[in-house]
Amino acid sequence: MTTYYKIHDGLIDEKTVEQVFMVLFGWHFPWTYYANTNYSTHQTQEDDVPQFTHGFMRDGANNSKLTSIPLEIVKPFGLGFTDMYRAKANLVGWEKAPRTHPPHTDDDMPHFVILYYVNDSDGDTVIYLPDGDSVSITPKKGRVLAFDGSLKHASSSPVETRYRVVININIKAHIPRSVIGLE
Repeated sequence: MTTYYKIHDGLIDEKTVEQVFMVLFGWHFPWTYYANTNYSTHQTQEDDVPQFTHGFMRDGANNSKLTSIPLEIVKPFGLGFTDMYRAKANLVGWEKAPRTHPPHTDDDMPHFVILYYVNDSDGDTVIYLPDGDSVSITPKKGRVLAFDGSLKHASSSPVETRYRVVININIKAHIPRSVIGLE
């Protein structure tokens, strides 16, 4: 039986969890406005919302002085810079009513997704499984969610917390599924 996603709680040591939180929520961290949550199409759909992003790296190019942050997140898997093809942070603000953003994949090429939750939030991640079912994962500070990048997924706006912050890392498909906990 194929495992499409895996939740890893306690994978990242508490000191790193706190350091990442302090950096991303610090006033020196550079965020950039982006018009929607669907990075792959650059088209803002009617049910989408804006977010703030920080690009750590893309396609082998280091775009940030803080690329050590996603490297700390992939380190427990035995992965490094050359295993990633994109790493970015996303910040979505609260809404007055629950809102799930448009389902999407991060890229058309085969890959895996590692999501790291920077803060506790009520803005779930929804993964749409091949059998038509879906699963919702609640953001928990320090939680890592790994899943097959071919699956459509969607973020959600928080209603009870002020913001939802995640680090989204796309991993090249050359690694075995078992490395990130998928069978």
